[in-house]
Amino acid sequence: MDSAYSGEDPVVAAETGMPDAVQDVREAIWGMVGFAIAYPVIMGVTRGAEAAAASSSQFCVTWALGLLVLGFAEGARAVRTLALILAIGQAVVGWSAIGDLATVPPAVGVLAACYSLGTTAAVVHLLRRPDAKAWFGVRAS
Repeated sequence: MDSAYSGEDPVVAAETGMPDAVQDVREAIWGMVGFAIAYPVIMGVTRGAEAAAASSSQFCVTWALGLLVLGFAEGARAVRTLALILAIGQAVVGWSAIGDLATVPPAVGVLAACYSLGTTAAVVHLLRRPDAKAWFGVRAS
């Protein structure tokens, strides 16, 4: 007998949609990956190979974050944890790059460091939101 006529509600297996916080994390990381491509290219064209290398090293952790975003899936607690660790690592690398301002114009280097710090802070904040934690399967504390 068809459940539509039996008076019973049909059981529908629905996958939970990705919360806005997790989507925002993906967009922020992809934006940082785009910046990690453009920034060294621009520095290489305008300031030379040494500036390109210095600016490229400032966003080295971003590449791993960009690849990790591809693994975002519901219930993937380990992926969330690794994203948090890499985001904090990117913030440390971005902050330490301020010491390399000899090869990159100081205003540009500070701006890039602030972008790195701001974006990684947003990523950490968004991944710690209750809806993101629940989607990744992290128990509320």
